[in-house]
Amino acid sequence: MVQILHQFGYSFILLAVFAENLGLPVPSYPVILVASALAAPVHLRLPLIFFTCVCAALLGDGIWYQLGRLRGRPILRRLCSLSLSPDSCVNRTERTFQRYGIKSLFVAKFLPGLSAVAAPLAGMLKVPPLHFLAADLVGITLWAGSAMALGRAFRTEVEWALAWLAAFGRTGATILAVALAGWLLLKWVERRQFYRLLERSRITAPELKERLARGDAMVIVDLRSDLSYHAEGFKIAGAIWIPPDDFEKRYSEIPLGLPVVMYCT
Repeated sequence: MVQILHQFGYSFILLAVFAENLGLPVPSYPVILVASALAAPVHLRLPLIFFTCVCAALLGDGIWYQLGRLRGRPILRRLCSLSLSPDSCVNRTERTFQRYGIKSLFVAKFLPGLSAVAAPLAGMLKVPPLHFLAADLVGITLWAGSAMALGRAFRTEVEWALAWLAAFGRTGATILAVALAGWLLLKWVERRQFYRLLERSRITAPELKERLARGDAMVIVDLRSDLSYHAEGFKIAGAIWIPPDDFEKRYSEIPLGLPVVMYCT
């Protein structure tokens, strides 16, 4: 990374931050940290590093904000499909916005999987552009500023760690790559096991529609979050709405003795 920063400098930082804020799995936080720690040796200036980070992050978030205003929830699902935990990504983001409102943008970039999703959700909820810009700027400042502060505070340790990795050469890179691959494989196996469990008792939308048209007796439980339930116009007649956070308290409302169909979006 030292050679890359020395050769490409601000362009590399800009590309890394912009790519992460577009939702790509690029860890730009360590890039900012290392660049700040090695600013003098690689001929970088701290104010310009900060300015580069702010411009790149605002550009990425602004694109997703506009897409959220134009396309709504499908954009959230598309972004969450890039997450390692897509099944809970949207719901987790909506809960954060429901609890803290636009202030959630202050900390969104510190929460894995929520950074890119928060911007289109703000657009979907029609947050005024200036309000979004102000809140997002605060969040970017805290995020980039913390990385730079850590880099400067621990620059000796960062230099030591980079020297240690350089001493091991390919061996050190291989160890890191194997550890990362193992973690990704574990997450993939967990997802596959979860999907296999769902497939055993899943009913498709056309099948549900057909059974309702026949008049089959069944209970339908709407598990959408409060934001999704009120933002989206469609609802299944007769469905019991129980937000995910209230399920443990209200599951007793589900009648016994009938097939139960639960759905969310």
